[in-house]
Order: sequence, then C-alpha cells, then structure tokens
Amino acid sequence: IIEGEGKYLMPGLVDMHVHIQEENELLLFVANGVTTVRNMWGNTGLIHLLGNADQLELREKINKGELLGPTIYTSGPILESPPSKNPFMKLIRSKEDARNVVTKLAGDGYDFIKVYDHLAPEIYAAILETAEEHTIPVVGHVPHEVGLDAVLQGGQSSIEHLTGYIDMDAAELIIPEDEVDLYVEKSRDAGVWVVPTIVLHQYAVSVDDIESVEKRPELKYISPRMMRVWRFFTKTLEDSRTYQGPDYPDQMVALATRMTSELHRGGVGILLGTDTDNGYLIPGLSLHEELQHLVNAGLSPYEAIKAGTRDAAEALGKLDEFGTVNMGKRADLILVERNPLEDVANVNQKVGVMLRGQWLPETQLQEMLGELAASHTPTLIERFWPLTLIALGIYLVVRRSTL
Repeated sequence: IIEGEGKYLMPGLVDMHVHIQEENELLLFVANGVTTVRNMWGNTGLIHLLGNADQLELREKINKGELLGPTIYTSGPILESPPSKNPFMKLIRSKEDARNVVTKLAGDGYDFIKVYDHLAPEIYAAILETAEEHTIPVVGHVPHEVGLDAVLQGGQSSIEHLTGYIDMDAAELIIPEDEVDLYVEKSRDAGVWVVPTIVLHQYAVSVDDIESVEKRPELKYISPRMMRVWRFFTKTLEDSRTYQGPDYPDQMVALATRMTSELHRGGVGILLGTDTDNGYLIPGLSLHEELQHLVNAGLSPYEAIKAGTRDAAEALGKLDEFGTVNMGKRADLILVERNPLEDVANVNQKVGVMLRGQWLPETQLQEMLGELAASHTPTLIERFWPLTLIALGIYLVVRRSTL
C-alpha cells in the first residue's frame, strides 16, 4: 500500500526518440519517470563492436526482469543510401537490397524500420512496400530526394525532428512560407505523427560554448566515454552546418517551436521525444525540458503530457497495454507531489516511480543515482593515464635491460 493522499498519479512517460548507447543510461530514464522508450537506432555490426549497447539484448534482459530499465521498442540499423558513407548505418543500393533488408529486420524482431536522408524515391518506395507486407511501421526522416509530399502520401508513421518542414543545417524553413498552412493540412490528413525534439537544438552548442555547458551538475551521471563522444561530435556537427552564426541554438529552437505550434494548431499529432543521447542531452532529464518546450509551442500542460503518455502509446500501437491509468494496463506510473496539469515542471516533483508494477520510491532512486555518479569517478590510473603509460614504458625498458 502506497500512501497517495494529496498526491497526483499519472502514467509513466515515454521518450519517443532516443539512442541508447550504454546500459547505465537505463537508470537515468527510470529515475526521471521515463518508463518506456522508442529507440531509433539499433546498434548492430561495427557500432556494436565499438562497445555500444545491443538494444535487442537489453530489451530481452529488461523483459525477463534481469535488468532495471524502461520498456524498449526499437528499430534496427538506420536505412540509408549513398552518397552517405556512414559505416554505422545500413547502406541500401537497390530496390532488391531494400526488400531483403526490411524482410530480415522484421524477422529479427525489431519493432519498426527507420529511414534517413539520402534514400532514392524508388528505394524508399520499396522499403514502404515491403514493410507493409510485414506489417512493420516505417518511421524516421524525410529523405531529401523523396520530399515531404511523397512521405505524407506514402504512409510513413512518424517524422522526426521536423525534417521535411525545416532545414536544420541552414536554420530555415524548407516548405514555402506561404504554404505552411497547406502542409499543416496535408500532414493532418495523412495522419502522420511528428516528433519535434526541440530540446535537441537547445544543446546544439558551438565548441566555444562546451565549457559552460559542461558545468551542469547533472553531467556527473554521464560516463567519461560518452562525454568524449559528445565533445568530438560537437565540433563535427558545427563544421557541417551551413548556418554558422553563434546564435544557432536560439534560431533553431525558435524555428522548431514555431513549426510545432503551427502543426499542433492544425490538428497534427505531436509526440514527446528528445534525440538523447546526442550531445549534452541527458537521458530522462532532457524529456522534462522537452515537455516545457511543447508548452512553449502552445500545447497545454495536459496536451504536452498526453504527447508523452497516451498519444505515444497510440502511435506505437500499444494503447491497450499502457499510456493511461487504467485497470489491466501495464503498471507504469508516476506519483507526484503537485498537480502537473497546472505546471509541467510538477511532473518532476516525484514521490516515486512504478515500473511494470515495481515501486521505486524517490529516496531509493536518488541513492541509485548517487551510486551511478560515483561509478563515473575516475580512478588514479584513469586520471593520470599518460603518466601511467610513461611509467609502464620505463618499467618495461628497465626490466628488459636487467634480464
């Protein structure tokens, strides 16, 4: 029996756009009330060999109760085509290749197919056709050569980051200014879900701003390995943008907020998602930031929460399993101190989280987070590894000379 008098009970949150890279990120989701995630890049092949998590393995361990973490729905590797040379994506070069890959991914047990930027129209059509045969949804970007109109007509289930509507490299609209209302109407009629990930742009900082961003105390929960990855890609992504102004994050947040507002006002389904763990997006915590961004875009607190609970479950085709507080559904719940319908910030005023029927009081979650942060404290060897290597080298030279 959990004392809930004067408290507020709500469904657990769903982050509809994540990239799980490490097992220790799972606790961060749960500790922030995120009980379900939609993973958008299944790590297989080379990227898995580099130490990134295998989401199918994580999903199985979580479902068996061997690992504490949110329920995972996941795509396989991202489907892309030349001129992209990304070695971590599955490069598709023909319609036959597309059909074979989609058939295999469906057979492997992935929950949906993710498409990316450079797919030719005939390859994209083959992906959609084969996915329909296997009753597996297609989600992802709007490929440049395909365009927003064809994606809306083709039946893609969701569009991520407002691709097709806005150009993230140039920080400007793709659709003509005088046709925004028209494309909102087309999107509504197509029944597509849109995942804006506005918070992604909040942390699209330049190299010059990394030092100030890394002063956030919450970064103690992030592993040294991921911190190194974030620093590296901050420089890479900054160089790739055509908009080079120092106000890029502000420009993009404003643009994405405006487009989200237009879509929402026109009746298009909006979903809560973050694109963690791209640079400086902390798993779980960033979803609460995205809730506020959706409110800033004109959604009421109820609508913003609904985008990450009921609507997320509906978009996943799992509304009969979770997403609302109902008898018989999966017991993914958050008990909070204050009314979240008055202020979405109250969603983070937790008494505790119930994860698939397991009650985790806030005190326990904070203790677990403390242990996670402590595990990231570098040892003396890690802190002074260059000196350690030099000392080891000297030792080996001396030892060899004495043998």
